[in-house]
Amino acid sequence: MSTEKCEGERYETSTERLTDSADGGGPPAQRGITIVFHYRDGVEVAQLAPGQARVVGRGEPSDLCLPDRTLSREHARFSLNEGRILVEDLGSTNGTWIAGTRIERAEVALGGEVMLGTVVARIVVLGTATLPLEGEESFRARLDEEIKRARHFGRGFAILAVRAPAPDAARAPLGAWVTGFMAKLRTGIDRASLYSPDTALVLLPETGAEAASQMAHAVSSAPSPGTAAHIVGVAVYPEAATTVEKLIELARGAAAGASAARPVMAAPMEAWTESGVTRLHGGMIAGAAMRDLLDAAKQVASSRASVILRGETGTGKELLARFIHEHSLWRDKPRVCVNCAALPPSLLESTLFGHERGAFTGASQQRGGLFAAANDGTLFLDEVGELSLAAQAALLRVLETGRFSRVGSTHEVEVSVRVISATHRDLDAMVKQGAFREDLYYRLSTIELEVPPLRDRRDEMDSLARLFLTEANAANGRSVRGLSDEAMAVLCAYRWPGNVRELRNVIERAVVLARCELIQPHDLPPRVRAAPADDGAQAAARRASEPEPLADESALGRPVKAHVRKAEAQVIKEALDKVGWNRTEAARRLGMPIRTLTRRIKELGLTPPK
Repeated sequence: MSTEKCEGERYETSTERLTDSADGGGPPAQRGITIVFHYRDGVEVAQLAPGQARVVGRGEPSDLCLPDRTLSREHARFSLNEGRILVEDLGSTNGTWIAGTRIERAEVALGGEVMLGTVVARIVVLGTATLPLEGEESFRARLDEEIKRARHFGRGFAILAVRAPAPDAARAPLGAWVTGFMAKLRTGIDRASLYSPDTALVLLPETGAEAASQMAHAVSSAPSPGTAAHIVGVAVYPEAATTVEKLIELARGAAAGASAARPVMAAPMEAWTESGVTRLHGGMIAGAAMRDLLDAAKQVASSRASVILRGETGTGKELLARFIHEHSLWRDKPRVCVNCAALPPSLLESTLFGHERGAFTGASQQRGGLFAAANDGTLFLDEVGELSLAAQAALLRVLETGRFSRVGSTHEVEVSVRVISATHRDLDAMVKQGAFREDLYYRLSTIELEVPPLRDRRDEMDSLARLFLTEANAANGRSVRGLSDEAMAVLCAYRWPGNVRELRNVIERAVVLARCELIQPHDLPPRVRAAPADDGAQAAARRASEPEPLADESALGRPVKAHVRKAEAQVIKEALDKVGWNRTEAARRLGMPIRTLTRRIKELGLTPPK
């Protein structure tokens, strides 16, 4: 290890060079490296030959241009000379960072990472014959990270389960058969681990269904003439599943269903199995009103009783349904979501209950339907008040009997499904008007939970605004630090007819438009600035404009800002502790720029454990 000095600070960086021992390749003068860049919109791979230098930035005249707003036009230069990999910052705005320290010029180790703004550059060896197999723990950690990345950026990835032909697995040393397919993977991007003597798992980051299928067929092809093909199962996130365990299970199940005649098999992909609701990164923000509601939700979660969630549009009913499922005894079972308002009457029965092949025009194959998909788990019926009377009758029957028949079949299918429904409509009034079946209403509403509107949850405003600000910064490549007291007062005075969803959109708009470190009132939409406030909102606005509420405590039992500060410190410290205080990795997991993390560590007075 060597120590270099940059901007008055000292830090350690490995000086492992590109020598023969690194991967068994030729002499350094004849070998190159690959730099893998992970940025908000994708992955880019650049090759660097000995004696070559490449400039990376946002636009010309950079050699490699990445469409990331945290990069400067000419951000950094990478070079390879005499086996040394060097990176040099070119006066960028957001800096070049190694191990949490901003550098001007430094040497990078093989496998090392460099942060360019929020872009992660990883150094790997070019031209190795195969990728190294990873241990199970390391591989699963990478899967967890990929799921977080995919959820944050709204993109997919795939897992392959590759089975060796039985003779190969029996004859070869443990894991040796994998060399037949690993050379076909993308060096520095794809990851592989031995699951069992005859099965390997492969992670394909940033890979959709079509690309995953192409890769699976390439992997399955026989390594040489006269040899057997590998058997490959494919599971794609999020279409097939949204958890690590389920993806692995589905990939292995698909491989088990494949054969020499059909060596590649994909797990079923159903777009409706994953809710499109915005996730609040680890849970719901809970002030006094929501804390009581979540306590009640936990209490009913373990029962199979039907639950109906009532509340205005945008209050978070779908998040609460997910919360109930994840705190139930069936948390590992399917959770299927459907927007009843989006179901065409002509397709309602086939969507809910499935259909046989040929049951109607266009029914080219059998489909199980939503109830079958949710068997042993939870079915969430959003906007249940929008169902037609005919649809209500069909739904009532399966809720009463636990049985249904697919369209085009007389055979009854038995299911065990926990139903959670939600509506913003007044179902009591609809029952009196004859627009909603009374018997269905009673069947759905064994337990009723009311989600309060945001105007009654003003103690959450600061926490929600900070959360959405962090998300908007990451999504738009911005580094807005927060909201001014005046802007927060305006938010607290507004009545929020669109509730939490509207707040999220307002914050993202303000982040995009902000011209300084803090969001100001003029960055907010005119309707928010001009809205008249009721007495409660005016009081909340006055409290928000005060630098620190000392005498008046919020419904949380302590000043809101102090509560938020303590919660933020706890989240940041936990993230740092999990990665051994590696600021680069912690910043990535928290979804914030590393310089913002460094500043918050200092402001919150956080220190590493001794």
